[in-house]
Amino acid sequence: MKRKSVFLVMAAALFVFTLTGCNSKKKEAAPVEEKSAVVADVHNSRNSLDYEGTYTGTMPCADCSGIEVEITLTGDQYTRKRVYLGKEDNTFEDSGAYRWNDSGNIIILNDDSRDQYQVGENSLIALDEKGERITGDLADLYILRKQ
Repeated sequence: MKRKSVFLVMAAALFVFTLTGCNSKKKEAAPVEEKSAVVADVHNSRNSLDYEGTYTGTMPCADCSGIEVEITLTGDQYTRKRVYLGKEDNTFEDSGAYRWNDSGNIIILNDDSRDQYQVGENSLIALDEKGERITGDLADLYILRKQ
């Protein structure tokens, strides 16, 4: 009987020893490295979207029924056709180089800061003279859709 007791005590001690480990020192957690700066998101329209192609839509016009707009982006070049509905001599076409803003989400046609488009998923959004999105009831009409 004494043998059973010794065996049980040794088994219990082994069990406790296994659970707590052979090293009785507490391990200190590794120091957490704090990040002082926010990591900039490297994804933008320029490097994340398949933006090359043709975009179309009809934008509002102050003195006509609307402006049918077609913009094609290829490489760093664009072609644009604008048809002023309800007017004589209503078709205007231009082409040239476009560039990206520093953030890589807006294209600027012919280096004219008044002629900017925000590049979105299958869309170009015409921006106002300040480079801001147009708001209000007609805002959706300033979005060109990729064909």
